[in-house]
Amino acid sequence: MGEIATIVQVAPGRQIGLAEDGDIRLIWDNAAIRLPMFDLSHLVALLDAWAMEEELPSLRRGYYRLVHSAEGQIQLWLNGTGLALSRDELRILTGMVTAASDELGQPLCRQPNSPLGLGYRPLTVTPRAGKYAN
Repeated sequence: MGEIATIVQVAPGRQIGLAEDGDIRLIWDNAAIRLPMFDLSHLVALLDAWAMEEELPSLRRGYYRLVHSAEGQIQLWLNGTGLALSRDELRILTGMVTAASDELGQPLCRQPNSPLGLGYRPLTVTPRAGKYAN
């Protein structure tokens, strides 16, 4: 899976981090779920809507959806991967995702050191030789 720079961690095995490929990884117990960086706002909106009114039958934002299971748990579907969560676990996950979104929205100097370094990697350009050299 490669190295992950931790953004938020609430317990061992429950964290959100930034992977080497630039996407976010949600690690929840034995599951490691890839979340595209550009799609994080949809997950935040879904969890915010759930936090406003917990008794909604189902919610959907982009590729993410929340549904109640017959066993009384809440199923969070992230693309094709599902997590069965209790209400308390979903509250914890909501806090984690909100904190990660807030941290990633901060100026780059506040973000954790990622495997890619702060911000984007600089592109190296070889100097031109001959009559076109500056």
